[in-house]
Amino acid sequence: MSENAKNQLLELLKNLGCIEDCAEFQTTLASTALSPLHQSTVIVRFPDGRTVEGTGQGRRKSEADIAAAQVALDKVRNDHPDLVIPWNALNVEAQAGDALIKLGVYLSAALKSADDKSKYLQSLESDFYLAKVFDQWKAQGDPDLAVWGTHLGEKRKATLVEALLWRRFGSQVITDQAPMKLQFLLKTLQ
Repeated sequence: MSENAKNQLLELLKNLGCIEDCAEFQTTLASTALSPLHQSTVIVRFPDGRTVEGTGQGRRKSEADIAAAQVALDKVRNDHPDLVIPWNALNVEAQAGDALIKLGVYLSAALKSADDKSKYLQSLESDFYLAKVFDQWKAQGDPDLAVWGTHLGEKRKATLVEALLWRRFGSQVITDQAPMKLQFLLKTLQ
């Protein structure tokens, strides 16, 4: 990620599936006797309705925009840390959610043959299918998806669905002793 606060803010919005229009910069020129001074205000509107504003000054318009973006970024990080998405941690949750999907299919009594289970699993695990699930949940007003914009890619949507499956069902399916027992299982394979 760029060191430039404006680029960081725009990257944060992109990670949430927002377009750059979610951050509106307004700059004015306040001339002084010594030098021109630009003042910029950025208003950031997030998909869930939250708004963050930042104001900054600089000798050039770009410097004022960067200063305003830094104030807005600091507010987001301090007041709305859930908007700063830890994608590495989310990817781990998504992998665990994917494992739950696999368990659900392979332990299903409704599907008899390994071939049927494999075909069904392939249809459920595709990014295309999981992205459709994301869109359906979002359209139904799922509160866990309110923060996400409409310009999120298929892969990210699928990752979010898998992560949510883990968050919602992981503790119901995996007992407290499961990690220890699974480690034992893995040791038997060495």
